[in-house]
Amino acid sequence: MRRRLGVAGAVGAVAAVTALGVACTASAGGPAAREAARAPAPALVRFDSCDRFLGHVRRRALEVVGPWGLGAAMPLGDVALPSRADRAAAAPVSEAAPREGVDYSGTNLQEAGVDEPDIVKTDGRTVFAISGGSVRAVDVTGAAPRGLGPGFTPDSMWPSGLVLSGDRLVVIGDGAVPYSGRGPIAIEGDRIASPIAPTTVPTTVLVELDVSDPARLRVVSRMTVDGRLVSARRADGTLRVVLSSSPDRIPLALPATSGAAAERAATRANRRAVRRARAAAWLPRLTVRDVAAGTVVRRPAVGCRSVSRPSRFAGVGMLTVLTLDVPGDLRVLDSDAVMSDGELVYASRDAMYVATPRWADPSAADEPAPPRGTTLIHKLDTSDPARTTYVGSGAVRGYLLNQFAMSEHEGHLRVASTEEPDWWSPPEGDARPSESVVTVLAESDGRLARVGLVDGIGRGERIHAVRFLGDRGYVVTFRQTDPLFALDLSDPAHPRVSGELKIPGFSSYLHPVDDTLLIGIGQAATDQGGTLGTQVSLFDVSDPAAPRRIAQRALDTDWSEAESDHHAVLYWPATRLLVLPVQNWSELGNSAFLGAVGLNVARDTGITPIARVRHPDGGGESWSPVRRSLVVGNALYTVSETGIMASDLTSLTPRGWLAFD
Repeated sequence: MRRRLGVAGAVGAVAAVTALGVACTASAGGPAAREAARAPAPALVRFDSCDRFLGHVRRRALEVVGPWGLGAAMPLGDVALPSRADRAAAAPVSEAAPREGVDYSGTNLQEAGVDEPDIVKTDGRTVFAISGGSVRAVDVTGAAPRGLGPGFTPDSMWPSGLVLSGDRLVVIGDGAVPYSGRGPIAIEGDRIASPIAPTTVPTTVLVELDVSDPARLRVVSRMTVDGRLVSARRADGTLRVVLSSSPDRIPLALPATSGAAAERAATRANRRAVRRARAAAWLPRLTVRDVAAGTVVRRPAVGCRSVSRPSRFAGVGMLTVLTLDVPGDLRVLDSDAVMSDGELVYASRDAMYVATPRWADPSAADEPAPPRGTTLIHKLDTSDPARTTYVGSGAVRGYLLNQFAMSEHEGHLRVASTEEPDWWSPPEGDARPSESVVTVLAESDGRLARVGLVDGIGRGERIHAVRFLGDRGYVVTFRQTDPLFALDLSDPAHPRVSGELKIPGFSSYLHPVDDTLLIGIGQAATDQGGTLGTQVSLFDVSDPAAPRRIAQRALDTDWSEAESDHHAVLYWPATRLLVLPVQNWSELGNSAFLGAVGLNVARDTGITPIARVRHPDGGGESWSPVRRSLVVGNALYTVSETGIMASDLTSLTPRGWLAFD
């Protein structure tokens, strides 16, 4: 039975999941799997009063506090947020409105219909781009790009992502608010030496803009929340923002000098600060400014009566999910939190998964064998646009590469992981080389139970790319050569490796062309594993038992942002156009080429270069790398920090340039 715990339930299951033992054997039906099937559902404890919440937080904080503070993030909570309101009906789309995927390209997404923040967004008429800390609006309906108005430059915020929903644009970024309390103090010996300058609290800022008139961007509302942004997703008019925060508002001390006496004094001061702090000091704060109404609301982002914690202590971090109405003046529809942390977010249309690796001591890097860790995964039901509901938690062996390591299909979550952490370098002659595994999880009685597993993938290597597509999966591992493993996932209880291809180099991103072709973007390499620069590969996967590379093209560049950020990839099926930002540097460290390369990708002709696009240098500066590419009508638009260029969609010949002032 599902419990209404939201994120709180999700990440709070950390310690309880420890008891599950869900991924400790190579056999999907082995003893650990049978034991996991009998294990109780993860236990989460929900605080029924602020007194109980505060008592727990104080007790746990006193166990970990020292001369240098708490040493980790601290638990926060959930408050009675605004009641749900009826969803406003979406405005009908004009028949003349451009259609994404037909008239223009959108953001390259992992899942169709689940939008992700990016530095460039468009509706097919206007391009919105982040440049130099500002949001620029560009008219792309003419033959050449045309700037619209002054754009938007936020105060006390550095924008990092945009989400476009109709005539509303949400700008997401990092901010910092001054801490108005006493602030940290310096301790020297047994006395206060001197006050330390007031600190700031790390925050995430969201600004909702009315962009119905792109030449006059108008601020509708602004939200500031304690914590760093983990990720965000938008689906069905709802924006969910995942945040990780710590209790930065507790006035903790620091030793002013070295030595045991100063550390003991700082510890005593910190223990006093923990005992004196009230419940509100442990909760992340939220401020919403409604510009039209002229109102400002300040309150905890979540409240103590909604906080959940694991049955075992899982650290002092707080993971919060805010469910926001967009467009809707950033109205909070739901808010949930748990005393834990989160690292990776994957979302389907109806669910969100948050993954957290169990902490491993980096000092293990000096050990002869790598730490064999586990990653906790928590499922949230997001099928209701106005509510986020905790479903269950589970665990897998090893560590996840990125969001593409998770994928949901027909009620099952497939997870690819590597046993050793990415910071660990194996010694020569490693007697126990790591391997990668793909685990299949399914919801069962309040937990994510393992129903299948395939292991032994890429022994001695580490995952560099993953793509799950329907009942198939593709995993790239690398140390010296690049094995591309094809997986048959049609039977969730018995996933298996159906085929393998070994070639030099590796792919770090896999992009589907259709059911039979995959584009691989990564690095060429020597037989010894030394990287040689960006390459694009075309794989024929029509026969899962025998994947083949049917084309390969070295780009004569050092690196592409597409290798680490899938948003930088543009593939336009109508013309089989692939555009990648690339960078090439001379031996003297100067930029030889910072731009984009256009390629035609097809089964019959392979990978054919079309042309390269380079932006004009601004003010004598040569640093102007292309970051994003998009198609609008019959033009390719490339965007950099210094401006936006329109090029002919067929030849990529430049036909218009707009510099960002």
